[in-house]
Amino acid sequence: MLVVMYPHEKKTLFLDPLGEGKGKTKVCLQSTRAFMRMKGCKVSRWTCSTLPHNRQQDSTSCGVLALKFAEKILLGESIEFESSQKAVHELRLDIATSLLRESDDLSRLCFYCGMEEQDEEHWICCDICQQWYHHQCVQRPPVDQPYLCPGCT
Repeated sequence: MLVVMYPHEKKTLFLDPLGEGKGKTKVCLQSTRAFMRMKGCKVSRWTCSTLPHNRQQDSTSCGVLALKFAEKILLGESIEFESSQKAVHELRLDIATSLLRESDDLSRLCFYCGMEEQDEEHWICCDICQQWYHHQCVQRPPVDQPYLCPGCT
């Protein structure tokens, strides 16, 4: 689901790839009002609406469609787009490519604890997945033997 809030207009846009329905829209409105009330806003005239949009055709593409809805809204474009299985597959590839292209370099982080490498730290690399770990994070395995990380054992 995607919820877009427009505080200055006192409205919420609610988009659910499975379909909104009156019950879901009512819950969205109540949740939005409660959230804005906690922020000190008056919510008496707050509304919740939706727009015509494509529906998912399977049980796994909701996130892809919600991301595409968000992108179209941010670009000020119509939220109508192709949502066939082939089109959704291409959208997944586009999302994956964008995430990889825009991701930070994580090569200096321990794959176990997520902390950066430090000069005094000793490192060990998994012989299967090639991920690097602080030696102490993986309970100091022998460095003169093949090492398999917790995910590969």
